[in-house]
Amino acid sequence: MCCCGGLLLGLQSGVDLLRGKVCSAEGSQESPARFPRFEMEEFDTRLKIGYAVLTTDINGDGKTDIVVVDQHEVVWYENPTWKKWMILRGKTRPDNVCITAVDIDGDRLPELVLGAGWRPTDTATPGQLFWLRRGPSLAEEWQLYELPCEEPTVHRVRAFDITGDGKPEIVHVPLHGRDNTAQRNWTNGRPVRVVALHIPQQEPTKKENWKVEVLSEELYVTHNFWPAFRDRDQSPFRFPGILVTSYEGVHVIERVGNQWRTRRIGTGYQERPQASRGASEVKSGWIGIPIIATIEPWHGHEVVVYLPPKADQHLWQRHVIDQELRWGHAVWFADLDQDGLEELIVGVRDDPNPQAGDRHTLRRGIRLYRSTDNSGMKWERYMLENGGVAVEDLCAADLNRDGRIDIIAVGRQTGNARIYWNRGR
Repeated sequence: MCCCGGLLLGLQSGVDLLRGKVCSAEGSQESPARFPRFEMEEFDTRLKIGYAVLTTDINGDGKTDIVVVDQHEVVWYENPTWKKWMILRGKTRPDNVCITAVDIDGDRLPELVLGAGWRPTDTATPGQLFWLRRGPSLAEEWQLYELPCEEPTVHRVRAFDITGDGKPEIVHVPLHGRDNTAQRNWTNGRPVRVVALHIPQQEPTKKENWKVEVLSEELYVTHNFWPAFRDRDQSPFRFPGILVTSYEGVHVIERVGNQWRTRRIGTGYQERPQASRGASEVKSGWIGIPIIATIEPWHGHEVVVYLPPKADQHLWQRHVIDQELRWGHAVWFADLDQDGLEELIVGVRDDPNPQAGDRHTLRRGIRLYRSTDNSGMKWERYMLENGGVAVEDLCAADLNRDGRIDIIAVGRQTGNARIYWNRGR
């Protein structure tokens, strides 16, 4: 059982973190009074590497299903029984690594866009991008259609409207640009090419009908990206905008006139210029004000939030809210307690390594953070999962239509997939 009996501790940035006691979500656990209670359900234990997870209504029955990208497979789990269906097995170059859902053919059902050929140290060979269309029956594997892809190290792909015309584009952010090497910390070749693929109105099955637009070619060692502030009226900048993390920090890629501009808005972690630096994971959220959350440095040990800049500044204000991670690998914002403000969900992939200098004992898993003052300066932490899943990716959605947001996580070393059902306070 777990209760919030922590104490206020100041971090270097001046942000306060109230640390709750550690607990695991094996079954149903009591949570701090200000956090909902969660109940864990494990629905797969046989993943090779759970690279990515998303939620979408695959079969059009009005229920939110779960899609998981595994090393050599793509599978989906049907709500509410979580029966496992095969989408694709062994038809791509390993590894499969990223996925997004979007209606490409206009049938009002989601197709899937898959990134594969994942080889993080090969900065010369192009990766693979495909879109997948369901077969005549759920029992059949999906059809595979190749998309244009000149970039090596395919890593992250998402679909959203970047032009403001109401139609989604497919945005691809690789890990590296071409010809970078480990000897120079992956910064001696070309910058990463961030591209958008425009869905053709006719014959999307033909690769040559897809138009590719370069959005940015300025950053090195990117990791993740997210639409900027989801069209909130209160946000300091409007859609279209794309938040991207890299060695250089946090940037927004935005359209200015007819051109795309890459603008730095967050410094990232820059204490070790010749090692991993900057930021990796990124999401935007709302705590009464706009907020950005990252993992820093790249694959790092810190949870960082960025608050809107002061009137005379252009950089967002950087605040560290947790430094007890080993390989943070997922962030998400969701209103878990239905108060109109969002909590921060963080996934940690690795256990602490004392030989690498870790002094904390907190294990891999899932952590929740809540701003206690709605300003982003005081935070409370709750250890939802401490050891049971080596989080490679997570997302959040209302899976049972009870009005509460649930959490879904997939593991790397643990090879499992879990739902954390939100049971309310």
